Amino acid sequence: MTLKKIIGLILLMVIAGKSYSQDTLPRFTFVERGERVVISWTNPYDEKLIQLNVQRSYDSLRNYSTIFSAITPELPQNGYTDKKPIAPRVYYRIFYVIEGGSYFFTLPTRAGMPPDNYYRNDNNQVGRDINSTIIDQNSSKIISIKIKNTVRQLPAIAFRNFKDSILRATRDTLIAINDTLIILNPYVAKDVWRPSFCIYINRDGYVNISLPLVQEKKYYVKFFEEDGTPLFELKTIKETPLILDKTSFIHSGWFSFEIYEDNRLKEKNKIFIPRDF
Repeated sequence: MTLKKIIGLILLMVIAGKSYSQDTLPRFTFVERGERVVISWTNPYDEKLIQLNVQRSYDSLRNYSTIFSAITPELPQNGYTDKKPIAPRVYYRIFYVIEGGSYFFTLPTRAGMPPDNYYRNDNNQVGRDINSTIIDQNSSKIISIKIKNTVRQLPAIAFRNFKDSILRATRDTLIAINDTLIILNPYVAKDVWRPSFCIYINRDGYVNISLPLVQEKKYYVKFFEEDGTPLFELKTIKETPLILDKTSFIHSGWFSFEIYEDNRLKEKNKIFIPRDF
């Protein structure tokens, strides 16, 4: 065990006051100690656990805020002590990410409500952590793997290689509904906005339109509200750069635009108009 992990374990024992049994993720231990709440867990993923946050809410379903982010999430045992908020019901849950991109939310828990070993992921599906689900590789069971609207079946003896290849080589998520039904959620990358080189806010706060070869090509630009409602058009652009005052956009916020070059769509993007103070 590294020195860093040993120090983490000592600090946890000091925080908790005395040692006690800790549940293994996706379960966690919840203990009230006077005016404080001690939340602790055991990490079954070793160094594959790359992020862990303790979150708190007052309604169990939404409005969770992160109150602790583990600096060394890979520690085999860890915990956090929260000064007990003045509220009749305070819920806690743990969000964690393992290597490869699989992420989990434990079910919320509060005093008198022990956490279950089920989690709810970002698609609101409930199941067990695939790594804590025991499937007998020597049994005659057939494992059904549901991928969107299709189902693939594998004998239990072949499932281990399938599971390992998915978790090791992809960012897809596996959810065990029971010991014979597995849901595979393909990873979908979130769109990342990239500013346009043609339409942007300049350093003076104006909307700048810069288009190449305006004397040789026919350009027009359409602007829309964020919900797609047409705002205005620039049908003939004969000079560049063209400067627009922000008052043309009526209000601050996001606006979409489309640039057409010789009647063909050249770019579809959006721009943020900041508020003037």
